[in-house]
Amino acid sequence: MNDDLNNYFNSTINAQLYVDKNLILRKFTHSAIKQVNIKDSDIGRAVSDISNNIRFSTLMDDIGKVIASSVTIEKEIQTLDGRWYQMMALPYVRQQDNRNDGVIITFNDITEIKKVQEKLSQINADHTTFIYAVSHDLKGPIGNLSIIISLLKDAIDLQNDEVAELIGLIDRSTRSIDKIIEELSDIAKIEGEIDEQDRVDVKELLAEVEMSMTDRLVLTNAKISYDLIETEIQFSKKNLRSILFNILSNAIKYKSPDRAPQVNIRTEKSGNFILLTIQDNGLGIPENEKHRIFGAFKRAHEHVEGSGVGLYLVKKTITNAGGDIEVESEVGKGSVFKVYFKNHEVS
Repeated sequence: MNDDLNNYFNSTINAQLYVDKNLILRKFTHSAIKQVNIKDSDIGRAVSDISNNIRFSTLMDDIGKVIASSVTIEKEIQTLDGRWYQMMALPYVRQQDNRNDGVIITFNDITEIKKVQEKLSQINADHTTFIYAVSHDLKGPIGNLSIIISLLKDAIDLQNDEVAELIGLIDRSTRSIDKIIEELSDIAKIEGEIDEQDRVDVKELLAEVEMSMTDRLVLTNAKISYDLIETEIQFSKKNLRSILFNILSNAIKYKSPDRAPQVNIRTEKSGNFILLTIQDNGLGIPENEKHRIFGAFKRAHEHVEGSGVGLYLVKKTITNAGGDIEVESEVGKGSVFKVYFKNHEVS
């Protein structure tokens, strides 16, 4: 076994250390000198007596934790020369008695990956700044246009049907542009948002969402039923409200002309997730359109008013938080949206 370890440590190009359960350095690869100041004569020394080049090092704490609890620790560390490494410390288990006999520590260079990540972060930041700037610059002219339309309504004869129709069209188009500008701002906000999570009472939040859309529910005679097996979801409350509002609004907006909307909302555990299911009896989504509906400015039914941003924002919000959303649908029968939230208790 000693020969096998020697051959392995001499042949691998990865930076690795083997520290036994008494915190004694037993083996190392020569590429590990970038992270730890070791030489051949350090074999048999306590690893605590050997200095390292890790910025804000917690190496000894990590080794002690792995030996004590047999957990695997994985983290990103930076050395004093500015390079980044993915460090993994995992227990060295003796096969004959399944006993933890030490720790194997591996360092993989991820400096180039970090550079790409930083560049992408800068691009995203520039992208967000650009959207905010454009949105801000457009709001002034759009506001002025709304005022002009209002003055036109007072100044001209709206008894003329053609004139009234033209003014109405301009007014609706202006409000549509204003809404798109707001949604562009929302997209930029979601892209870089890190929101604090709360334990949200789902039933209480659904009552708030229903209250905010009472007029639409009454107008369409919509019925909403609940089957809340899981009563709480750990998530940003305002983002969860937005998710529920968007999907419920679509269930009403894309209702079938043949029947009143019926929506069933269910929560349950599903593996490492809390599953929120929202089922409606609306128009349904054609099979070839299902993959498009979560894209920005994409809609399955062009004859229904809307910009197609709502589900894009829902998808972004949930995936940014480590969850997912999927849809099942049949034209003429309705749709089922399944939203998966990370179950933090399981994690």
